Amino acid sequence: MKLAAAVLVPLLGGPAAAGTVKGKVSVEDAQEAARTVVYIEEVPESSLPAPPAAPVKLSQRWARFAPGVLPVFKGSSVDFTNDDFVMHNVFSKSKVKTFDLGLYAKEQAKVVKFDQPGAVEIFCSIHPRMSGVILVLQNPYFTQPAADGSFTLPNVPAGEWKLRVYRPGLDKAPVSVKVPAKGTVEASP
Repeated sequence: MKLAAAVLVPLLGGPAAAGTVKGKVSVEDAQEAARTVVYIEEVPESSLPAPPAAPVKLSQRWARFAPGVLPVFKGSSVDFTNDDFVMHNVFSKSKVKTFDLGLYAKEQAKVVKFDQPGAVEIFCSIHPRMSGVILVLQNPYFTQPAADGSFTLPNVPAGEWKLRVYRPGLDKAPVSVKVPAKGTVEASP
């Protein structure tokens, strides 16, 4: 499942003066692109919309989290649905969010609210190779690139912002981007 700002922001009623950021990030393949998030680092809290009311789904299937990296807007809830044929016990010991959902079977779901920004590493106590990341972002201006690394980030408030790329194991400095009130700006984070 790909949750992108293109879907999220219009549902929340995007900013009045907004532009689009387009670009391309370096990815080796579609799997790496699926673990990558492009986002605006900080936006004034006073200009942010409310988080979505409906939870975002993170599936457990074939002893894996799908998607392996899930970006969410701070204040969002995540529905940890077990779509597998075996039991799972999802947990995190992250400083951003610590939780343990206990054992639960196929077609059962547990919901957790994520109210602090940062990367939350998640695991299953039954399946040691099962891991993922919930990237809790300060604002809803994020997207995941296509398999070739290209991305479009619409409805970004006009202004000068820091554009950042997240991928587990990648530590890359943000780039400055000046977003027009209308129109598109190219960026290469």
